[in-house]
Amino acid sequence: MSRSDDLIFQINRAIRTVESQTGMDQLDLSSRSILSFIGDAESQQRTLNVSDVVKGPGFGTAPTVYSRIAELERTGWIKCVPDPSDGRAKHVRLTPLARKAFARMSAETHKVLSRKAKG
Repeated sequence: MSRSDDLIFQINRAIRTVESQTGMDQLDLSSRSILSFIGDAESQQRTLNVSDVVKGPGFGTAPTVYSRIAELERTGWIKCVPDPSDGRAKHVRLTPLARKAFARMSAETHKVLSRKAKG
């Protein structure tokens, strides 16, 4: 394997290290995917409702996704807040804990890419 082929594995190791350091690795893969889905929407300045997550890309059945959302909220990764324009709906947002974890992942990825550019 060439050094350039190795880049994705270096980035993956950096991300797994941050997941371990922040406790994100304690979440199941589907919950991490949901968390990433919410984070990606926030990075694009989009607000998701719980129903948007339930309809998301293959996270499981509605009861399973609702359960995972509840667990993510209980463990401090997301916050569900009432939608001011629809009293029945709730927005889902990352908490500072989740934002900090994703920021660390980004920083570590940039370090890997910087080392690659220098070497």
